[in-house]
Amino acid sequence: MNYEQFKQEIVDNIKDYLNESYENASVDIKQVVKNNGMELDGLVIRKEDENITPNIYLNGLFEEYNDGKSMNEILQNIADLREQADMASIPFSIEDVRDIEKIKDRIECRLVNCENNAEFLEGKPFTQLEDLAVIYSINLGKQDPDNLMSTTVTDMLMADWGISTEELHSIALENLENSGIQLKSLREQMIELMFPDGAPNDHSMDFMLPPEDAGPQMYVLSNSEKHYGAKAVLDTQKMDEIAEKLGGDYVILPSSVHEVLILPNAAEMDRSALEEMVRTVNATEVKPNEVLSDNVYVYDSQAHEIMRADHYQERQAEKTLMAAVGEKDAAYGEKGAPEPKSERKDTHHERRSVKAQIAEKKDIIAKTAVEKVNPVKNHQVEK
Repeated sequence: MNYEQFKQEIVDNIKDYLNESYENASVDIKQVVKNNGMELDGLVIRKEDENITPNIYLNGLFEEYNDGKSMNEILQNIADLREQADMASIPFSIEDVRDIEKIKDRIECRLVNCENNAEFLEGKPFTQLEDLAVIYSINLGKQDPDNLMSTTVTDMLMADWGISTEELHSIALENLENSGIQLKSLREQMIELMFPDGAPNDHSMDFMLPPEDAGPQMYVLSNSEKHYGAKAVLDTQKMDEIAEKLGGDYVILPSSVHEVLILPNAAEMDRSALEEMVRTVNATEVKPNEVLSDNVYVYDSQAHEIMRADHYQERQAEKTLMAAVGEKDAAYGEKGAPEPKSERKDTHHERRSVKAQIAEKKDIIAKTAVEKVNPVKNHQVEK
């Protein structure tokens, strides 16, 4: 059975697995554009009196069918998911969704790649952050512990609310503070994944884990749901706390849309090696619809903002350049005030303006500064 036949089989037979309340329900499949332009087929089973219904995506179910799961099992699983959505508590209607005062506490933000979501972003408000986009959604509650229901905010819905993108962004950031942002060492995160029921008391598994207290630690930043947790980088207060903990600026590696990795000592980073590592992991380990970016980022603790690593290094080079210019100005000032113009006709070419000197030597100083913050290293990344 091919995929088209698989979809038709589900449409034709799903009602046989649903309870009698679905007797007059409509069954349709609609194409949904998800993160990074991924197109999925969503099964929509709508009762006559419903205005909010879940999408049940069929693409992954077809993979399960090809892996050996029977059509009977798949149809029953779909029916169970749809009936669980009936039991899920959605304490509002479409009319409520159009009232910002009734829905504002449920507005959330997500961080996605801007370029890869050009089509998805059409008709939706977003805030650009470097090559990333902050988008907004409404949390509709949980269908079950593993399935969150949400809907993306559109320009039309925002027009109903009568607010601007800036106001929407502010509301989402206020709610972000209550999303359970967590910073854990990579070792702690691995222990949780490997031993969900609790780690053993002995040290038998230490050889599989990053060592404790062995130089700079790598950290994992996400939210309590581990769902679109990369948005944690938008919480400036949390990011400042991390800067204090790590002693200054730090590197941010986009592990996925669900989490980022934190490395201390941004000034010592080998950007090229880190970018190669991120690209390799994204290509081989991360699901296409969960990739956040191939770039590396830095949190500037003085400016209180996140930026791409290349832009950070440009900023540091500019600071070094300005410091060098300042030293020249100070040294020049110590020699006393310049002679009156009428008395130094012969020294005009010898003592040019500081501005002229900067213009002549800027490339040399900038090159030296870049080499200081981005030393060339002969690293190779293991794949």
